This record gives sequence, structure tokens and C-alpha cells, in this order.
Amino acid sequence: MAHRLNIMLDDAVWESLQQLPKGARSRYISRAVEERLRREQRQKAAAEMDTLRDNLPPLGDDIDVVEMLRKDRARDDA
Repeated sequence: MAHRLNIMLDDAVWESLQQLPKGARSRYISRAVEERLRREQRQKAAAEMDTLRDNLPPLGDDIDVVEMLRKDRARDDA
């Protein structure tokens, strides 16, 4: 479902947008906003993962991470 909204654009952006056919402008803006929102969501998720990673205790040298993952995956498959 599409929604109508009023927005303000800088003159330079407006002039560039005028180069697009009238029927393509809304799609262009919608895709640009969607792309920007997804990028910001990914950046936020990455920052949250970094915070979680920073708060975890470091793994010791004696821990085999690959074996730990195999056991965890085997447990999930059971």
C-alpha cells in the first residue's frame, strides 16, 4: 500500500529529481529511502554486535572454537 506525504527538498536535490520522468520520481525516492533505512538498520545491528562482543570474556588459547561450534550445531540438530 502506498502512502502520500509532503517533504521538503533542497533546491539542488529538486533540480536533480526533475531530470527523472514524473512516473519514476516516487519509485526513486521510495527505493532511496528504503535503501538508506536498511543500511542504517544494518549499521545499528553491527554496532550492537560489537557491543556484545566487547562485553564477552576472551576465549582462552586452549579452546577449539571449531569443535565448540560443531558440538553446538549437533545439539541444535538433535
